[in-house]
Amino acid sequence: MRRFLKIVSAEQAREMDEKASREYGVNPELLMEDAGSAVYEVARREYGLDKNYLVVAGTGNNGGDALVAARRLYSAGAKVGVVVVGELAKATPLAARNLELLKNMGVSISYVADEASTRVLEDLIQTADVLIVGLFGIGLKGEIKDYRRRVVELINSSGKPVVSVDIASGVNPDNGRVEGVAVRSSVTVTFGLPKYGNILYPGAYYCGKLYVSRLSYPPSLLDSNDIRVELNYPLQLPERVKWGHKGVFGKYLLIAGSRYYYGAPYYASQSFLAVGGGYARLAAPKSIIPALASKSSEVVYIPMEETSEGSISYSNLENILGLVEEAGIDIVAVGPGLSTNRETMELVVKVVESVKTPVIVDGDGLTALSGNIEVLKKRLYPTILTPHPGEFSRLTGMSLKEIEENPIRVVQEFAKGFNTYLVLKTARSIIAYPDGRTYVNLTGNPGMAKAGMGDVLVGVIAGVYGVGLRDPGASLRMGVLVHGLAGDLAAETIGEDGVTPDLVLENLPYAMRIIRGNPGYVVEKYFPIEL
Repeated sequence: MRRFLKIVSAEQAREMDEKASREYGVNPELLMEDAGSAVYEVARREYGLDKNYLVVAGTGNNGGDALVAARRLYSAGAKVGVVVVGELAKATPLAARNLELLKNMGVSISYVADEASTRVLEDLIQTADVLIVGLFGIGLKGEIKDYRRRVVELINSSGKPVVSVDIASGVNPDNGRVEGVAVRSSVTVTFGLPKYGNILYPGAYYCGKLYVSRLSYPPSLLDSNDIRVELNYPLQLPERVKWGHKGVFGKYLLIAGSRYYYGAPYYASQSFLAVGGGYARLAAPKSIIPALASKSSEVVYIPMEETSEGSISYSNLENILGLVEEAGIDIVAVGPGLSTNRETMELVVKVVESVKTPVIVDGDGLTALSGNIEVLKKRLYPTILTPHPGEFSRLTGMSLKEIEENPIRVVQEFAKGFNTYLVLKTARSIIAYPDGRTYVNLTGNPGMAKAGMGDVLVGVIAGVYGVGLRDPGASLRMGVLVHGLAGDLAAETIGEDGVTPDLVLENLPYAMRIIRGNPGYVVEKYFPIEL
């Protein structure tokens, strides 16, 4: 098992093919044979050879891979039929060659090249047990239309198990978006390395259970330092030393809360303690501290002077900076529930600019930075930003559509350009380092799409940093992973709909116990299966 599986864009996947051929003599015909054999192996493993297989293949090389799988299945004794979708005159040489081999072997082959001929496919699907689909691979361009759309709709409405070749046909390989319509797969076998579209939603949903075959690619291509995006695997946490005291496990200062926001400061402070952090201080408006203290007595409260709107006033700046230095604070977080009061926003910017320690900026803190983004370039200490897409849009000035077009690239560019560690919080959160290294997280569930979840994440990141993972990027990665895992543990007990920030808080200690004692559980549960 490879511990750190990288993922690639469509362009990088094509470059791997070209380099394999040009520099190592691994020709496309060999790679196609490997790919089709991998699909055959997964089909055999998942469904057996005593099934009636229908292989639906396009005329490109993705279809050629599917045709190789058809030949292997037929040779192994399975019942196999083939439907070729598209104009034969446009078939790639390798696809045409493998189609000819199937003809020579006597495999039944049908053709769909217009709306009327899709009826042939409709009839054949009814008699099939399992479908293998290789219509469009990483070369997909634009929205699926005309009779090809009807083909995908027939596959999806069949209710039959589907094995997809490389990526679910219709999924954009660079962002996971559905181009009009996409095949809903039970299983996908991807080649070399997973594509972004295999991992990011909604593509990950359409791909189903994911297998990865390395084919005959040289390891130097798959492990190249030029590929900067990886899956977010669990990292080993430092041992919790038996003689440690609260100061050993992190001294945390959270600047949060206002008259109408009580939950945010509570969740962002309590979650620090729940993952093992040692000493949590909360700087909050003095009027709300009694209410917060009645719910969480473990936190040390620092009462702040208030604006007329009940938010933290700018006059607290020297007090905050002095506390950070005098108390030896290890990490600061600012933003949850602060409100957008102008004076408070000015305080946030000054704190971020001046504090001499790693700082996490979330929520309203990100709003403050959106008008003062250049402050990030001046910082000499690590900065961690935790925006959701709307907040990231405000930070960058990009529209949500622009972000969704290529989320990994835009997150990488921002992190490098502003010297920050950043997580874009989505269904598959993207974590980027200032040096370009990027990770996609696989834990978490839709039940966590609720107010307060981001506040919990802030404290988890700080807590992981506090327990000894003092690399800011590593603490961000593990914070996101642990946070999602706790949400999944909650969902297993109560169902996704009932997951709340409080339940995630309750499950954080259990998530940490799994990471410390059985990280293989996480790898087995969430990560692609390598052949």
